Amino acid sequence: MNKLKAMEIFVRVAETGNLSAVARERNLTQPAVSQQIVALEQLLGTVLLFRTTRSVTLTEAGERYYHQIVPVLDALAETEDSLFTQRQQLTGTLRIQAPSGLGQKLITPVVIAFQQQHPGLIIELMLEDRLSDIVSEGIDLAIRLGKPVRQNQVIRQLGEVERVLVAAPAYLHGAGTPATLSTLADHRSVRYSGLAEGDALTLEGPDGKETVLLKTVFRANNSLSLITALEEGMGIGSIQKPLVAEHLQKGTLVRLLPQYRWAPLTLYALYPTGRFIPLKARMLTDALISSLENIDGIKPVSGLNVKRQ
Repeated sequence: MNKLKAMEIFVRVAETGNLSAVARERNLTQPAVSQQIVALEQLLGTVLLFRTTRSVTLTEAGERYYHQIVPVLDALAETEDSLFTQRQQLTGTLRIQAPSGLGQKLITPVVIAFQQQHPGLIIELMLEDRLSDIVSEGIDLAIRLGKPVRQNQVIRQLGEVERVLVAAPAYLHGAGTPATLSTLADHRSVRYSGLAEGDALTLEGPDGKETVLLKTVFRANNSLSLITALEEGMGIGSIQKPLVAEHLQKGTLVRLLPQYRWAPLTLYALYPTGRFIPLKARMLTDALISSLENIDGIKPVSGLNVKRQ
């Protein structure tokens, strides 16, 4: 038995509560993962996990062992990282999650270039808008928009993203151009699905906050689908400015009501709670920050700004 490998597998089983998930992560069979755990339990002379057909949970001994070995494994990873820093040779796997729109437009090119600079690195990029549990899913770096929703998260701010109201010239030619926020009630609206505020839109205007109830005719859970609908003249919609900067320059979309503004959306990197942040994740974050410096619609941040939320 490779004791270090068994310890690493045990930690991931403890964090995911799922033998099959860890097997997929490690490119192993579920019986092989189980055998590693059993061998570790035999070596320690104690039961670490309760196993049922539906779940895997830690025993009291397993809970203690988990909290004792995580710092040991993190210290080992930090030592290895210090050696990689000297050689600047990154290896292993880096799992990244990012929002679909910005992920396709801005993050994918940076990730591809990063892997080409570090060919020993295996990168898995997942573009999705759901708020996953990055610890249980084994994600090394998540890029998020908005505000952190959980406590004890290690984050690094990347920038602030501006949102704008836009529509296609063809739509405005037929429906007219709104002059105030309240007149949006008379227009067709294109919106992101699943918004907490539903069809209400609240913005900061010349006279303070204003709210209008929109008439939504099209919803999508993907920013690029919304942009296509807007270009096809389906209505007026709000979108992250970096995603439509080129469309605004070309004139396929027109910005509306610039006197009304949202609070900026924070774009931030999120790392697994309480774990050592690998050099590869930190270096990719640096590369992302550098790439955002000249993006229209993103206000970059300065400094390291790593903190626990």
